[in-house]
Amino acid sequence: MNFKALLDFKALLVFIIIFSMGVVMAFYAGKASNNIATIDNLAASLDDLRLNVQNLEQELAKKTGIDVRAKNRQSPKTDQAFVKAEALIVQGELASAGLYFSNGISQEPGNWDKINRYQQSVLDYCRQRIDNGDYEIAFNVLGDMNTFMRTQALYVPVQDIEKLQQALTDIAQIKQSIVDKMTQVSQTETAQFVKTLLSQSDELLAQNPAADNPDKITPYLEALKENLFALQSLDANVVKQNDSSKIVHQITQLENTIATFEQQLATAQAANTVLILAQQATQFIDNAKNEPAQSDFVLYYLTSAESIIRQLVLIAPKMEIAKTQIATLSQQLEQAKQEIALLQSETVWHEIEQAFEQIQIEKSTKAQEAIEQLTQFRQRLAEKASKLASVEILEKAQARMAEVNHQIANWRAKQTRKYEQWAINQITTFYNVYQDELGAGTDEDRVHSGIIEFLGHIDIRYLSTSAQTAYNEAFQKFYAELHDKQKIPLSAKMTLMDKKPLSDF
Repeated sequence: MNFKALLDFKALLVFIIIFSMGVVMAFYAGKASNNIATIDNLAASLDDLRLNVQNLEQELAKKTGIDVRAKNRQSPKTDQAFVKAEALIVQGELASAGLYFSNGISQEPGNWDKINRYQQSVLDYCRQRIDNGDYEIAFNVLGDMNTFMRTQALYVPVQDIEKLQQALTDIAQIKQSIVDKMTQVSQTETAQFVKTLLSQSDELLAQNPAADNPDKITPYLEALKENLFALQSLDANVVKQNDSSKIVHQITQLENTIATFEQQLATAQAANTVLILAQQATQFIDNAKNEPAQSDFVLYYLTSAESIIRQLVLIAPKMEIAKTQIATLSQQLEQAKQEIALLQSETVWHEIEQAFEQIQIEKSTKAQEAIEQLTQFRQRLAEKASKLASVEILEKAQARMAEVNHQIANWRAKQTRKYEQWAINQITTFYNVYQDELGAGTDEDRVHSGIIEFLGHIDIRYLSTSAQTAYNEAFQKFYAELHDKQKIPLSAKMTLMDKKPLSDF
């Protein structure tokens, strides 16, 4: 086969490919907008066509030894991307369509036919949006398209730059037409909006909610402020001249009304806050009175009520309602404190009396045992007395304390007398037993032992003056009968030896 025949065959092959693609695209183009399955069918048909063309190319290559595949032929993948993109954009799926367009264009960067095909699809989409009144959407899409087209200047051939410039001009013209339409709509809507705002202002200013009801004043103020903000936000350039003076007058009235009702709201809110706090304080006082007298919560409730009263003094010192509530609450709190203090003190006093009744002291009771019982009670009484808040009960506790101290003093006096009686008995016995040793013929060792046995255990600190005198006379008389060598050791031993304790009596 000569070269001319080869070219004729190649041309025929290309014609067959183009014709086949045209038939397939014409068949599916009308259905592409129905669903995505149509797009997939079209892609599958293109894949089948690609396989047929590859088989023809392979047969031709075997016969001629020449690879007849076109270098610049558009890849099937690219065709699929554009077909899917155009079908999606017809359905309004602009974002998804953009992905396929980008994929198709990336296969051959700078290919003006593909770039222009993409641009025309987007322009058609924007025109449809404009017809539907979606001006902002169309305007934003055109802005993105303008940015994309400008970036293509890096890739398109020099001979296509003028086409690119014309495309940018087309985009700018459509954007300007959108601006004109939006301006026209804005002027009409603004006039109607101004009329509505002025009407709403008149209705609001005619209202007069209760000045002492924050629940009604608050939403009314919010409505006034919203209306004021809307009037202040109007563009003076689009407002009719005869409406401008009305707007200024209405703004002034709204500002004055807002200032008046804000002051009323502040007063009403303060009064409402006073009432709420007063209710809370009253509840705390009632809770304290209802708690058991010894409960730890009593102090918490009373402290909370005091804290609220102090808060009232700070937040509303000049409000008459606050002054009245503060006076009432202070009186209630003081009365509650007195009642609770009396209950608490009575409970403590009952415990004190129970402890006192448990003391068991008989005439035969040892003094030390009586003193110990009374001392323990006195210590407990002192601890309990610190919890007494009632003056009346505290006076009872003080009287009981004086009584106990008196009893302890009596028992200690009895104890000391008994100790002294024992000591006198020791001294007398010693003297009677050892008086024969006085004078000539003294048995010094026997006297030494007698002193230790009878006098050594006596603690003279517990003796009265007269008893100490008797002790000293007895000791000195017999001490003088001892040898000198016995005296110092005896004195040392008498000092160090254990004494009979007072607690034994």
